[in-house]
Formats: sequence, C-alpha cells, structure tokens
Amino acid sequence: MFVCNDTYDVIVIGGGHAGCEAALSAAKLGARTLLLTQNLDTIAQMSCNPSIGGIAKGQIVREIDALGGAMGRVTDASSLHYHMLNTGKGPAVHSPRVQCDKKIYQFTFKHFLEVQPNLDLMQDEVVKIDTDDKGVCGVLTLRNTYYKTRSAILTTGTFLAGTIHIGTVMTPGGRYNDMPSNQLSKNLREELKLNIARFKTGTPMRINARGLDYAQFRPQPSDHPLWTMSHFTDVSTLEHKNFGQCYITHTTLETDKILRDNFMRSALYGGNIHSQGPRYCPSVEDKIKKFPEVTSHPLFLEPEGFYTEEYYIQGFSTSMPEDVQRALIASVPGMEKCSITRPGYAVEYDFSDPKDLLPSLQHKHVPGLFLAGQINGTTGYEEAGGQGLIAGINAAHYTQHKEPFVLRRDEAYIGVLIDDLVTKGVNEPYRMFTSRAEYRILLRNDNTDLRLTPYGLQLGLIEPQYQKPFENYQHLCEELCVGKMPTSDLELGPWSVEKAQRYAQVQQKYAGYFERNKKDAEKLAEIDHIKIPEGFDPASVRGLLFESAQKLRSVQPQTLGQASRIPGVTPADIQLLAVHIERFRRLQHAKKSA
Repeated sequence: MFVCNDTYDVIVIGGGHAGCEAALSAAKLGARTLLLTQNLDTIAQMSCNPSIGGIAKGQIVREIDALGGAMGRVTDASSLHYHMLNTGKGPAVHSPRVQCDKKIYQFTFKHFLEVQPNLDLMQDEVVKIDTDDKGVCGVLTLRNTYYKTRSAILTTGTFLAGTIHIGTVMTPGGRYNDMPSNQLSKNLREELKLNIARFKTGTPMRINARGLDYAQFRPQPSDHPLWTMSHFTDVSTLEHKNFGQCYITHTTLETDKILRDNFMRSALYGGNIHSQGPRYCPSVEDKIKKFPEVTSHPLFLEPEGFYTEEYYIQGFSTSMPEDVQRALIASVPGMEKCSITRPGYAVEYDFSDPKDLLPSLQHKHVPGLFLAGQINGTTGYEEAGGQGLIAGINAAHYTQHKEPFVLRRDEAYIGVLIDDLVTKGVNEPYRMFTSRAEYRILLRNDNTDLRLTPYGLQLGLIEPQYQKPFENYQHLCEELCVGKMPTSDLELGPWSVEKAQRYAQVQQKYAGYFERNKKDAEKLAEIDHIKIPEGFDPASVRGLLFESAQKLRSVQPQTLGQASRIPGVTPADIQLLAVHIERFRRLQHAKKSA
C-alpha cells in the first residue's frame, strides 16, 4: 500500500454535482481538499436531463449561487435556452430553468475546480473509509493508495452497488457504461454499519434529430428579454449567443397500446426492479399503469448541446427493452423517422437513511463523515448541489473547530430540503417542490441574493469585490420599498436599478402576506434556537405519547423546532419537552455552581 504523505482536511468522494459544490466550498474556506472520482472526464456530468432549474429547483440554484456556489455561473456559461416556469401564477412559484450544452457545462465546472486554490483532483476509486476512535482518519483507493484525512464527504450519486436495467437485461453500473462502486458499498454496510437501502431512478432514450419533422411539434423559444441564472453574470455577455429552441409534443393511443402490450417486459413490472422510484418523475410505463384514463402525455424535446444532433426526450423515461423503445419513438407524430442513439434505462443504487444525519449533514455515528446528494435519498442535480455546498462548508468548519452552518426553513429551500431529510427521512427519492416550503412567499427566486448573499460574504465564499456593490443594492431595495428614490448614483456591480425596482414592486404588492409569513417564521426561529442540551434524552420524558417517544429516539432532534416537525410528535409533546429542557438546564447550572 502506498501512503500519500499529504494529509487533507477534507476528502470529497465523487465528482457529480454534489461533489463539485462540496469540494469548491471546502477549499474556498481554507480547508486543504482532495476530490477523488472514478473519471475526471465525467465531473459534473449531466447524466439525465441537460437542464438546470425547474419548479423549486431553480430557486435552489439561485440559493447556491447567492451563497457563493458555482452551479448558477456554470449554467449561464453553458446556456442554450432560458425559460421561466409558472409565470401565470404568483411570484412565489416563478421558477427559472435553463437548457445547457451538457459538454460545455461539464468542462466549465471541471475548470472551476482545476483553478481553485487548496483543491487537488485525483482520478481513482475509493473502496474504504477508514476510522479510528475519533472518527474518520483516511480513505483507501482501488489503486491501494491511502490518503489521510479527518473529514470525508460521500457524494456517490447512483454508483453505490449500481445496477442498470433495460428490459430483462441487467448489467452492473452507476451510469450506463460506468462501473459501480461495490467495494465502498460493502464498506459502508458491513464496517461503518450505515443504514443502507435501495432506490431506483431512470432516464429516457436519446434520439438523433436528423429524422425529426419539426412541423408537427410546438416550438418553445428561449425567453425574451434575457435573464440570467446567476446573480453574478452580466446579462450583456449572453446577448451574442444564438439560443436554441425546445419543442413540445405528445404520446398517442398507439404509444399507449405498445406500452400495455409490453408491460411485463419492462424491468419495472417484469420483476427485476424491487426498489422504490421517484413518484414525481415516473417512467412512461408507470404513467400508463397508474393513470389509465389519460391517453396522451406531454413530451419535451430538449437539445443536448450546440454541436450535436442528440435530443433528450423529457417525459419518456423508460426501462423497456430496446425494440419496444424503438416502437415507442415511431408512435409519436414527427418522430417516426428518427433513430435512437442511446436507449433509456433504469438504475438501482444504495442510499443511506438521512435520519442518521445531523442538520450539518454530518453522520451522527461516524464523526467527520458527511453525506450529500443521492446517497441521502434525493433526486436531481439541484438538490445534490445544495447539499454538497452545505456539506463542504460544514466539513471545513468541522476540521477548523467552528460551529456548523445550518439554514432554517424560513431562510432557504436548501434549509427546507435538509430539514425534511434529517427530520422525516425518505420512503421514495426526494424531489423539491414549492409546496414543500411553508414560507415560499419569502423564498422567491428573485430575492435569493438578499436572503443569502450576506452569509456568502460572511463565510468567505463570495469574492470581496462584490461586498460594496451588494450593500449598495440592499440599500437601494430598502429605499424603493418605502417609496423613496435613490438620491445618488450607486455602484451596483452585477445588480441593477431595474432588478431592485422589480423586487420593490413585489414587496409592496404582497406586503400583507409577507408580514404574516414573517411573524410565523419568527415563531419558528424562536423554537429552532432552543437547542436540546447534551445529555438530555427527549424520548425519556414522562408523559410523552409512546409514538412520540419512539420518533424522538429515532431522529434525535438537535433543537425543539426540529422535534416539533417530526411526524407524530404533537404540540402537547413539544410544550412538555420545553418545560423539561428548561428544568434540565437549571439543574445543570445548579450542579456547576455548587
């Protein structure tokens, strides 16, 4: 075994969207960081759809950006189509979505990592996380190389014991033609004793656009006027781009018949897949099975890049055999003559129970081990990126003996996401929606900078040159909200007067709703600040309902607010806990004073 002489503060395992954000944030905070991944050429690969954002997901991307993450900037650098979703509804649910050139996205992100100080990249596969009585102490790779560290972040995506399904054909893989990580999966199960279960997800076939009859589709042009995903992108840099176009079509009765005739040949219904898949992103055969009254389902044709004829067909995810997939394509008007370049498939993989995590995303039973992305039971690039950013910050803080950084539910969708995971757990792949956020009118995509950029600047994740322009923008927004006009010209950097004016208009229009939400959020903040003291066992309090005690013992909440959000724990239980926490604190104080 070769033992590397260097000792790292943080080692990130996996180079997907979670791993990239984790590595960048840890390195920016001064932690000596190593990113280990099986293949450096697939860093930040868009394994599924070639887009960033969507309903609630777009808000997460802007939150990552406002905190100093890279996803928003990389998205603008690789963009080929912009579309704001839900514009017919209120501003709380307006959600940005951007089609990207998947290769430009991938290599732009790779370059972000390559130029980042304190960050090393290495192509290798981790097979073991080593621990001692203090927690994580190193990792061992497939090449029998040992790296010393006191903190590791697992961002393994769908690679842990991954299995690919196309009809009845099963092959090992975390992604098609990429080998799974089986030894690491065994290490997590048998040596670290993590609570491991299985989920499945899938992806549609890709087609060659050469045979498409565009006249039979409804075009969806890019939005005009232009907007950007990142707060730090100058919109004028996008004006030279020749934006692409997406198209909308529908399945037919013939599509429906083909699927019904071949249900038992599907991996999903033929018996090979036994794990739960994402309810909100079902395969097309799942749609037909569960919604038999619907005879036509929308399909969205999305280009995969500027310099390729491949299209991704959103809505056509399937694990049917390849011959059935060819028939399905031919059943859609306008697609009869096009060919499949890559078949759709399902993938099963291991994930770890997120209830075993602290809100910092550190594992409760393995000090120094952090988990982010699909290993926590989530689905989506955006959810992964948000978790990766927070895990990277907290892994760095862990090695620097600093307090964890945790966002509340009223501060960010990222806060909602992580709180849901660690408090409620998952019984299906978790996907973010605006409906999951009770304070969504406060968590709009247009105010993510005002909500979170102060944190990004304070942490040191955002370049110092943005400090003064942002403070000027804050001041401008405050003045406009109370009806004042700015008295002098301000240096606003990437922000603008027009953006501030739009923000002020929304604030004034919905002022009553904001006040009610703010009061509710303040109440949440009060009980979220009541920490459950070390040594106090909430489940042992007499008078609690038996179910409540069981749930408290399982989740081990860190604050009274988190305890209140555990399903099955009642308001009466919380009142009782509050009394006993205060009594416990007084007893502890009396003991120290004696």
